[in-house]
Amino acid sequence: MPRVGWSVVIILTIVFGWGLHRRLSLEVRGERAVTMLFVPSVEQGTLVRRGDELARFIRQDSGLSLRTLVPTSYAAVIQALGADQADVAWIPAFAYVLANARYGAEAKLQVVRSVDRYGIVVTRNGPGEPRVLDDLKGRAIALPQNLGPELRDGIVGTLDRAAPGWREVPVKDGREAVRLLVERRQGVSAAVSRHVYSGPHDLVGDGRKGLESERPGTLRETRVLHTTEEAVPELSNVYFGCVMTRPDSGIDRLEDLQGQPFAFSDETSTSGHIFARALLQRAGVELGHVLFAGGHPNVVQAVVDGKVAGGSAFYSPPSLKNSQDGTLVGDARFLLLKNMATVEERLDFLDEIRIIALTDPIPNDVCCVREGFSPSVWEEFEVSMQRFLDTEEGRGAYYDLVAGVAAEPCSDADFDDFRTALKATGVSASTLLKAAEEKLERKRRKEPPKENDRE
Repeated sequence: MPRVGWSVVIILTIVFGWGLHRRLSLEVRGERAVTMLFVPSVEQGTLVRRGDELARFIRQDSGLSLRTLVPTSYAAVIQALGADQADVAWIPAFAYVLANARYGAEAKLQVVRSVDRYGIVVTRNGPGEPRVLDDLKGRAIALPQNLGPELRDGIVGTLDRAAPGWREVPVKDGREAVRLLVERRQGVSAAVSRHVYSGPHDLVGDGRKGLESERPGTLRETRVLHTTEEAVPELSNVYFGCVMTRPDSGIDRLEDLQGQPFAFSDETSTSGHIFARALLQRAGVELGHVLFAGGHPNVVQAVVDGKVAGGSAFYSPPSLKNSQDGTLVGDARFLLLKNMATVEERLDFLDEIRIIALTDPIPNDVCCVREGFSPSVWEEFEVSMQRFLDTEEGRGAYYDLVAGVAAEPCSDADFDDFRTALKATGVSASTLLKAAEEKLERKRRKEPPKENDRE
């Protein structure tokens, strides 16, 4: 996230305080007032404008007086929930588990995002190998169990028509399907995988590229025999962190980063630091000089400029929107791509940076309420919120606010696995929150920022 200037911080603090004062005034007059906070994630003006659209709709639809505000950091949001100065907040999963542990905040909704996936059928290169789908008649094909129902039905139907008598070999995912193929196990002659667009040198996007990162030579030994014609939208409540390098850096695997300079996004970033560091540690990598770049786009730029050998930022597969607006990818690189004027410029940029690995999955953002928030008021809010998402304007505003397409009910128990994963990283959540709160307090006192105090 771009650095926030001191004048902007002061203005935001004044506006935040005014909004809380207005809430109290409405409550004194007997109006049902709800204060809702968003963590800064995109341009400030976009959040404010879209938040106001949501507030107007909910007031007209339910009679609730909704005020949306954007504090300067997630630490400020957590503090507001704990002080009963905010009722509803949309925050990352990491911030939610902290707010729950410290102040009893309760998860209510989770952001759902859409991924437009294709399917591919992969075979081995070489003489005697299948060249068209008809050649797969009566042969064994590795089929991932993580295919969405619509995508699976489409691929199975195509195979039934083109290659009657083919035999399914069930596997976990596309990577394992391709592994059976290249290792010539269980008589597999072809492998099916989900597929999304990725940069020309990325090692993510489908099972072939995913396996290449741990088994070099996979891409050379295989070929794509068939790709589905139309993408199928699949809903997802998780995203990932990723590790990026330059294609000319000589770094093809995580282990190649041993002793190399590396950029993390921010110390408190789940995707850009916590889970990425855990991924590197599992690979036995001890980094050289470590830089906290102060935001995901800063990491991408540092890698492209060659200031570091590698860096970590967030990753989500691209959606139809990325194809429509020409940003092409859904990971942190799109934050820079969206400011480029031509397709050629964007393709040249993607040629200069690659993703070589993904972290474990991370839950999408959470909509939570403060402890003690009225259940009946929440029910009115949620019903009105879902009506908002049923409108074209509402879906557009919601995407700009949280990059989602739906809001799915959830509970605190849904984040138990995430808590376990956080604990396994060895990162102290309370220590990170304390550091974030100290940074927030320095801003409030107008002290000069310390090194790495960058939003």
